[in-house]
Amino acid sequence: MNSHFIGMMSGTSLDAVDGVLVAFDVAGGSSQLLKRASINLPKLLKEQLTFLAHSETLTFRQLAVAEDGLTRLYADCALQLLADLPKSQQPLAMGCHGQTLEHQPNLVPSYTLQLLNPSLLAELTGKNVIADFRRRDLAAGGQAAPLVPAFHNSVFRSANKDRVIINLGGIANLTFLPALLLSANPQQAVIGFDTGPANLLLDAWFQQHWQLPFDAEGKQAASGQVIPALLNTILANEYFARKPPKSTGRELFNPQQLSSWLASCSGSGEFAAKDVLRTLVEVTAVSLVDQIRMLDPKAIAEVFVCGGGWQNSFLRARIIELASPRPLASTEALGIPPQDVEAAAFAWLAWRHYHNKSGNLPSVTGAKGERVLGGFYPA
Repeated sequence: MNSHFIGMMSGTSLDAVDGVLVAFDVAGGSSQLLKRASINLPKLLKEQLTFLAHSETLTFRQLAVAEDGLTRLYADCALQLLADLPKSQQPLAMGCHGQTLEHQPNLVPSYTLQLLNPSLLAELTGKNVIADFRRRDLAAGGQAAPLVPAFHNSVFRSANKDRVIINLGGIANLTFLPALLLSANPQQAVIGFDTGPANLLLDAWFQQHWQLPFDAEGKQAASGQVIPALLNTILANEYFARKPPKSTGRELFNPQQLSSWLASCSGSGEFAAKDVLRTLVEVTAVSLVDQIRMLDPKAIAEVFVCGGGWQNSFLRARIIELASPRPLASTEALGIPPQDVEAAAFAWLAWRHYHNKSGNLPSVTGAKGERVLGGFYPA
């Protein structure tokens, strides 16, 4: 008999809260997406969260106001998913990621902060909530990110084809899934890590210069030219050469850092905005495909893409060109629309927690071992 769980998340791009209702079979390896909902972050809330993510000084009041507003947005998304549901599809729990404000797994002490009030969310929705997924992996010595590769391994892995799953969110990350039956090393582990920036810098630059949320289909970027000095400056950052396990976020890739990179290579002139945008597309595509080539040197893997960046047709075209001859498609071909994969992953993590099963992959995060992730907040 199937069991039902809701998954909800808001990513580094700070664009929306996305939610899905998913039915899982007894083993949890087969899932069916039944319903989805998405609510854009209001301008004021987005400004509050951006401030909190980059401010060196803030107050508890500022944290509380933003947390309350975000939690109520999560509740609105959940109530859309719960509307008119038959009794047979009522979720056992909701897996909720919250909004990452800062992620520093390599500092001492390490820490990661996702903003959410799960107690209030349970109160507003009348449903069990499972949240705070990252800190247990961090406590076990892991990076606590990315967590989604464990879900990719469960639902996307093939018996006879190596696969690479790319997520183009605010940050780009990938999962390498060796074929279960045909791998030269049957014990070869799943690998997953953040490769660098994706929508985060693209959207921030576009919003600054065009006053619109994002570059639809990458049209403005396509009209620009790559700035070699800027491309080389960004790709020279030590993060790109670091070996996995690794993860990153706004702490490294942010508008302030981009301004610093621009200043270091601009000389006496200024770069055209569309050329900077074009260069940022190249940063994402090159840093991503370099890692695919490292993991798949014989170019035999299938590549599937999820995340909001799939809608950027110019970015997609650059990845296709650089990754050739590997075939590339969206995760729609594997049964889950690209915009819903991350939310579905948190429904799966909630399913895992509910059944006292581990939710991390130590080969991905570097944790000491498998751990049950998240905390339970009863309705």
